[in-house]
Amino acid sequence: MKLNPIFSAAVLAAAMVSCVFAQEKKNEYISIDEVKAVADDWRDFQIQGEYVWKNGGMVFACQCIADGDGQFTVVGFPGGFPGEGWIAKEVRVVYKGKIEGNEVILKPAYMDMEGQNNLPIPETHNADVTKIDLEGKTITFIVPGKPDRMAVKVDRQSPRLGAREDGAFVFYDGMTKDATSTENLERFRKINEETGAIFSEFTTKNLEQGKECFIHVEFMLSFMPRAKGQGRSNSGVYLNQCYECQVLDSFGLRGENNECGGFYQQKKPICNAVFSPLKWQSYDFHFIPAKFENGQKVANARVDVALNGILIHKDLEITGQTPGCKNEADEARGIYCQGHGNNVQYRNIWVKYAD
Repeated sequence: MKLNPIFSAAVLAAAMVSCVFAQEKKNEYISIDEVKAVADDWRDFQIQGEYVWKNGGMVFACQCIADGDGQFTVVGFPGGFPGEGWIAKEVRVVYKGKIEGNEVILKPAYMDMEGQNNLPIPETHNADVTKIDLEGKTITFIVPGKPDRMAVKVDRQSPRLGAREDGAFVFYDGMTKDATSTENLERFRKINEETGAIFSEFTTKNLEQGKECFIHVEFMLSFMPRAKGQGRSNSGVYLNQCYECQVLDSFGLRGENNECGGFYQQKKPICNAVFSPLKWQSYDFHFIPAKFENGQKVANARVDVALNGILIHKDLEITGQTPGCKNEADEARGIYCQGHGNNVQYRNIWVKYAD
């Protein structure tokens, strides 16, 4: 399936990002100011994120994951971030450590590559040390006998934030607190009164049955540093209420079918393009529904998916429904954004039908 020019051009659009909401278990924050009020969490939040070291044509990109209570995991990607230089089959270097005094001190923990986890760090790197300043501005890699490498904090943003194609039908805006009409939603949980974004656990009105279309969804993950795995800001976007593209805080992980960008229990993404929590992110789907004749499916659904402007599925054939919502059927259905106990937010949800 060739990408439609509308889809291809769409992933190059530009916009701005804002950060307003975080939640973890019993501590529920509704603004950055309230995150700041919890000193340790605010400190960890500032340190998490993305860092890059460059020297001529050499690039080493890092993703720093907040594990809670002053502990961190740093993942190093030779060549650049996933989808922007790093190849999924290449090795990743994983560092682990915690705050000690006025810095985060980390040591190489293991390496991994596709199909091979927990590979040992070479003995020659046992003396390596990695340091992060507590303001979260730099990561310094110290290798005895070699010049230090200092990676600086970067703030990547999805080029698709705020995108709106001519002729699109808007299910929900939520870009401002005044753009909160829910007339095109069949049910919803609640709206963030500060921003206008809507919380997960809602269904849009039905898509036009059987029509090829382009779907845009923006979401924000909660900041849950002590949670792990599927408990870390879990939700999902169900196309036709039966095919789940996972939403999860899997920042820095390898990218599996049950992590952000994966079609649950069917297909992992080409690369893990998810950003860290409390940043607006974007999904763009080019969706061709399954075809039915006399009530029987004769062709599977197919989809292209871009996460934050990076193609993570190309001409993916979805072989059947994924768990958690409805079975495949020859009927008109909407888009379901799953509620899974975490306060994931959504906005700017629209569809444009192919000519």
